[in-house]
Amino acid sequence: MFDVKALEIFYDEISVTNGVSVSAFQKRLVSLFAGQRTDADIKDYRLGKKPWKKLRDEIVPISSFLEFYNVEANRIRFPLDNKTPDCWLLNDKVPNLGIEVTIERGREQYHLATELNNTGVGRGFIGMQDDASKTDFDNRMSNARIMFTSEQALEAMKAGILRCLARKNDPKYKDVSCLLIQAHLISLPKEHWCAIKEELSEVAKSLHFQNIYVIGDTHEKPWGFQIK
Repeated sequence: MFDVKALEIFYDEISVTNGVSVSAFQKRLVSLFAGQRTDADIKDYRLGKKPWKKLRDEIVPISSFLEFYNVEANRIRFPLDNKTPDCWLLNDKVPNLGIEVTIERGREQYHLATELNNTGVGRGFIGMQDDASKTDFDNRMSNARIMFTSEQALEAMKAGILRCLARKNDPKYKDVSCLLIQAHLISLPKEHWCAIKEELSEVAKSLHFQNIYVIGDTHEKPWGFQIK
């Protein structure tokens, strides 16, 4: 059973000072999600409610990142202390690597998850940015579902990622190796994202992180792209 108690045990395991092996972490995470969960826990996870928030917003994106990019590390540690960075990749022979995670258009995903929880049917895109008003979100969600174009999805995603970059453009991240931006990449086929990659890469140059990646939020095979 994957419930709050099992989640808290998992948190204790991955936050130990010396970390756990990356392979053990990945296997443990897979085994947890394979376990039975109550409808209430599933809904709370979708919404990022405590204590599921760190699992959804930090641990799962980093797991997908490690799988997709095949990052080399001996061990992994999640401090889970609301400080920078969100995760450390610990290495025996090379410097440790810090990873900071941020969610692109997180408020949209919250509203979409709320609709899915309430109705059993969700939509994948509404094109809203995090700085939109509550009234704007409420109005958009009260309207019927509509089709969206590739251009609309690209512009919304670009604006959302640029906002993430602006928020993380801070000297306090100068010792953090990697910024990971989770985005809803499943809204378009993979080849479409090349259209915004160059502009994102140009902006990403000015940030203090050595590397910046975008990773999808799908639970299927991970996919993403690097912008720095």
